[in-house]
Formats: sequence, C-alpha cells, structure tokens
Amino acid sequence: MSGKRLFKLGTLAAGALLVASCSKNGNLLEGSDSLSLDGLGKLTRFSSHPGEMFTTQAPHNQVYLFDFDSNHVHSKYMDSINAQARYLKSHPGARIMLAGHTDDRGSREYNVALGERRARAVEHVMRMSGVDRQQMRVVSYGKEKPVNPAHTEEARAENRRVEMTFEAK
Repeated sequence: MSGKRLFKLGTLAAGALLVASCSKNGNLLEGSDSLSLDGLGKLTRFSSHPGEMFTTQAPHNQVYLFDFDSNHVHSKYMDSINAQARYLKSHPGARIMLAGHTDDRGSREYNVALGERRARAVEHVMRMSGVDRQQMRVVSYGKEKPVNPAHTEEARAENRRVEMTFEAK
C-alpha cells in the first residue's frame, strides 16, 4: 500500500474515531456495518459479510489541559503523547497541528504567546520521542476559540489547552 493511500486511510480512520467517540455505545453505524474502538487509536471495522473484519492502527485527536498561566505538560498526558509519537514515527506521511489555547484572562498578545508556549511544550515532548519536526505544525489561538464561553473557573480550565489534530495533506 502506498504511503499516500495509507495516510488517507489513517485520516479517514481518525475522522471515524472522532465520530465514534461522540457516540453513546461506540458504534458509528447503526446498520450491518459497524466500527468499534478498542484501546488507544485502534479501529476495528466489522463488515456486513460474515466473518469479514479488518483492524488498523489509527491516530486520534487529543486535548491536553494546562494549569493557569502555565505551559507545563502534566505527567498524566505522557502516555497519550508518547502513543501519538509512536504512531507519527511509524507513519512519516502523517501530520499534526498543535493548537495552543488560553482562558479569557490577560491581553490578546500575552495569550497568543502563552498558547504558543503550550503548543511548543507538547511539540518538545513529541520531538524528544523522536517525531520529525516536519510532521508537526504549531499555531496559537490564545483566547480567541474557547470551547466553553462561560466565565467560571471550570470553563476557564477547559479553555487552557493544546489540541492535537491530525491533518490531511
């Protein structure tokens, strides 16, 4: 299978994982074909043909949260980041975007810089795990794209994040 075809399959699988993760029972389709999630990034498809099934390792998007005014990557995220790094190392055509975000406090300029420091911190962990710099793109949105627009401490904690998103070429 060519690298380009494999990358497309991985991207398709990543999208399926995202949809499946939003599902109550883990099934993407309600008919004879179904997808189920089995561990970190593993996608299994059961076909409508009896006994037919295939499994592939697929990436999935991740969100890593940060403390107030910090770009320190919590140790609880290391297993996930390292699993993503292993996938990227074994799939040189795969690409990710690391998007840094902040809560609503502070100036626009400060928050854009903090969002970038957070994304660079995750990038650094991935680089130390052997991921090629060319496979990663860093952006910062600062406080411009909150996932929770409320002004409570819980909402602000949700907004202090780095989103790792697999990108198609």
